[in-house]
Amino acid sequence: MYQLRRAVVGGVVGLLLGGVIIALANFATNEAFSIGTLGGPIWVLSSGFLLGASYALLFEPLHNHHAENVATGLVLGIILWFGWAISLQPFITGNGTNWQAVDAITAVPKLLSYLLMGGTIGLIYGILFHPFKESFSLRSPVYQKVEITKRVVIIGGGYAGVAAAQTLEKELAKDKHVSITLVSQNNFLIHTPMLSEVSASAVSAQNISPSLRSFFKNVQVIQSDIENIDMDKQIVHLSLDNRSQKNALRFDHLVLTTGSIPNFFGNQGIEKEAFTFKSLDDAILIRNQIIDMFERADIDPDRNRCQQMLTFVVAGGGFAGVELLGGINDFARGISFYYPNVEPDDIRTVLVHSRDRILPELSEELGEFAREKLSERGVEFKLGVRVTGARKGVVEIGDDEIQSNTFIWTAGNQPSPVLKMLGLPLTKRGQLEVNTELQVENATHIWAAGDCAQVPDLTTGKFAPPTAQHASREGKVLGYNVAASIKGKPLKTFNFKTLGSLAALGHQLAVAEVFGQRFSGFFAWLMWRGIYLSKLPTFQKQIRVLLDWILDVFLPPDIVQTINFSQEDREAQRQSLAENGRSQEVRS
Repeated sequence: MYQLRRAVVGGVVGLLLGGVIIALANFATNEAFSIGTLGGPIWVLSSGFLLGASYALLFEPLHNHHAENVATGLVLGIILWFGWAISLQPFITGNGTNWQAVDAITAVPKLLSYLLMGGTIGLIYGILFHPFKESFSLRSPVYQKVEITKRVVIIGGGYAGVAAAQTLEKELAKDKHVSITLVSQNNFLIHTPMLSEVSASAVSAQNISPSLRSFFKNVQVIQSDIENIDMDKQIVHLSLDNRSQKNALRFDHLVLTTGSIPNFFGNQGIEKEAFTFKSLDDAILIRNQIIDMFERADIDPDRNRCQQMLTFVVAGGGFAGVELLGGINDFARGISFYYPNVEPDDIRTVLVHSRDRILPELSEELGEFAREKLSERGVEFKLGVRVTGARKGVVEIGDDEIQSNTFIWTAGNQPSPVLKMLGLPLTKRGQLEVNTELQVENATHIWAAGDCAQVPDLTTGKFAPPTAQHASREGKVLGYNVAASIKGKPLKTFNFKTLGSLAALGHQLAVAEVFGQRFSGFFAWLMWRGIYLSKLPTFQKQIRVLLDWILDVFLPPDIVQTINFSQEDREAQRQSLAENGRSQEVRS
């Protein structure tokens, strides 16, 4: 009933705007803009209704965010203009056997009318969406509170956690006695395959990170760290901060989807000096570090120091390391023209990998293709060796050294330390061992999925790899099984075969292995972009990333530095001077 009411209101708004368009066409003196060029009054009104109803059903407008609502309406107008006005409409009216009837005389006026209607619908519907009257509210009806008899707490807002929460919400939609709470360090989901695009300044950071709250209607989202987990009392204690006074969550079922963190294997030098590449903050920091090195090198007269600044080293030849270095290589060489004092030959990108070939997850043929193509673009490879240490401005590789101020570590991960709070047995890798139903052995109310879980892979007889495609599907099975456990239904078994793997190597270059078929080059790059764009959650984020990519083709890379490292240095100097001043006062 709620969705029908929204569609009707949106359709009525579209009909009214269609009437406005008809009135404007009647008063227009330009023959190019008339009722005839728009297809007649029936088509104008039907187009308005379709636009309004589509907007109402597809989007949740934000009150007081009118610019974003209007932009969404404009994009929807363009899509429907192409799919309805110049594709289906000519075909239905008998003029669509070929595209000759679709010319500027008819297409442009229709586009303008669709843009006008779409943008105005976004504005008006965003205003109506605000519940200024309870009787006219377009929001979901507010239900009275009911007694909660079961509590499900999910820790971790990654692919597995979001999929589990979504499935739980769907399966328990009619059971108001169950509460679902998702606890995450961030209030957004990171679309990790596109992190390298952020570091390479190809897309904006916020465009690959949809808000967690946008996925749910009845799931409570809490942004917090975990202080402790009391398994006996079944309470999750949240870290105290200034955001919320609520610091304890009771649970009947606990879901662990905490993911992983970098593993430095006890090497303190690497841990201290290396940039990591796991989070959105990491990707943003790396991008700003690259720009900062160019800014400093452009004014430094010492050639050796410039070469050190413009040398970028990545440890780890898996998907993350290869995609990151491919993006960095393109970005660094692409922005060099902004800096007239930088010698292009001083730019150096180096990949260090302990194995004899990169991308071991793919076939040897594709790995070698990737190495050859990246080498042609100026990437250096040091294979079969390990990074043994790091100190300020130096990366140690056995007995060899590389002078570099930018060293990025992607060579190891380990499960989140939150798992150690449970007091449950962990595997050698520190994961929770679960059965094929994603339950922790001997703890039927504890569930786990994603990187933090050792999940049996029935298709290979081994364990499921730590990939997004596995995590999201594990989350769906886990969410269903928790709901089934609450309702007393049989549980499902997790059984999923890898669909394939893709790796971007930089501008218009990628490798892919999908359904056993191998692809490389430009076509694989199109596949990479198409597949990961379709997997990016929410339509609005997909449109924003697509626009970023289109602009990236025609415009030079953006070198706006959003983190001022010089300012941080000055703040550190001020603090040091202040501390020295206080020390002198104490001594005097």
